[in-house]
Amino acid sequence: MIIKYKNSFLVLTVLLFVACSSESNNDDIQEEEEEINNLFFQGESTTDRLTDNEDRFYIDKIPSTEVIANLNGDCSLEDSQLLNQQIESLSSTGGGIIKIQKGTYCLKEVQLRSNIHIKIDSDVVIQPDLSGSVAGRNINMFLVGEDFYVENVAITNSDEDNTDTSTWFKGLIPSGDDIGVRFVEFGNVKNFKFSGLSLTDNYSRFSNIVLNLPSNQNVDEASFSGVIKDVVMTGMHVGYGVVQMQTGKSVLYKNLDGQGGVTLRVETGAAATNQVNKVTVDDVVGRNLTSRSGDAAFNMSPHRVDQGRVDIEGILAINSTHAIQIAAGFIGSKPGLIERKGTFDSRSYIGDITVTGGQGAQIKGKDFKYFDCDDRKELILKCQNPDNESTPGHSIGAVRDNAAAEGGCTGPDNGCYEVIVGNITKTNTDFEQEDFFIFPTNAIDGCPNVTKPTDGSCN
Repeated sequence: MIIKYKNSFLVLTVLLFVACSSESNNDDIQEEEEEINNLFFQGESTTDRLTDNEDRFYIDKIPSTEVIANLNGDCSLEDSQLLNQQIESLSSTGGGIIKIQKGTYCLKEVQLRSNIHIKIDSDVVIQPDLSGSVAGRNINMFLVGEDFYVENVAITNSDEDNTDTSTWFKGLIPSGDDIGVRFVEFGNVKNFKFSGLSLTDNYSRFSNIVLNLPSNQNVDEASFSGVIKDVVMTGMHVGYGVVQMQTGKSVLYKNLDGQGGVTLRVETGAAATNQVNKVTVDDVVGRNLTSRSGDAAFNMSPHRVDQGRVDIEGILAINSTHAIQIAAGFIGSKPGLIERKGTFDSRSYIGDITVTGGQGAQIKGKDFKYFDCDDRKELILKCQNPDNESTPGHSIGAVRDNAAAEGGCTGPDNGCYEVIVGNITKTNTDFEQEDFFIFPTNAIDGCPNVTKPTDGSCN
């Protein structure tokens, strides 16, 4: 009996141990699965994609004739006129390549003409010409198709298509109050290329690469068929960024890296683009878009017009507010425009998204509502970034979407639309909210009002 009891006790002990071990292992497996679920979102897939072959967007048709730019350097105020004269002369004889060699050049309103390729050496620095009265003015260093139709043009580094940033030419926008600078603006242009730029900004107003309507505001004369790639920019204003696309069809964006702001903003809010419900943005392809300590890598906002398709793949956001921002159509306050809310094509795709959360994001005031009460108070009392429109703070989530039904948006008449979102990977859990998708319904209510001290001091 005693022996039997001891054996029974031993068996019972072993069984209890095994059972407890199994429960412990199951708990560990469940925790691991929950952690994986918190870090990976299995998105949708589709076989209906826009292709990203570069030769679908740009074909080099520019003659091989090559000349050296006859410029003074040292920020000579004559260089813009000298370069314009050389461009006009070469274009009138069939076109060719103009090489800009070592030096620092301050440029303003240099207008490309058909069949011209400007190649810029890696030891060149281009700055805006800020001579004269510039407060409140909008300055363009390069204009392409602003006042007349242009085709077959390019601005690239001399070692074209080399992705090593040491081979790229440099840009610099100095700090200053109320400086509105665009490095290049594209209007009525067909078959164009821009690549190989490393630019340092100082929170100036405007994105540095802009696609807009030409000066005549004709919505039928939008940019068509182009490549913009191999660009890195730092010090960007939260309201702007690397690229602002108001108009354009069949445009490929590739290898764009922005610190601050939005790397690629497809936002069609220019006044003339909202005078009729006519597509001005379609067949937009983005590959390898990075945001660092900014607002987002990609933003889409149709305002009042039903726009076409976008196909974005390879998003990387590090310490930014979000990786992706999908905005519903809205009317806004500008008078004299159509009274309707726009959408994007439901076949649009955004996928292969990788997000690292952390401190240092540029947080706009309208996103404070997604922070808990203590964090929100800290943001309100904190000093703003140099752009005076954002506050350094904590990443919120992967995708902010106010166009989807899940967030309470109902029907295309209200500017609501769905896009196909692929896989999302979080590399950590350092986000203000756990959800992959941040909808208006994620806003946190009930926080007490907090106002900054009347003396304007901040933390």
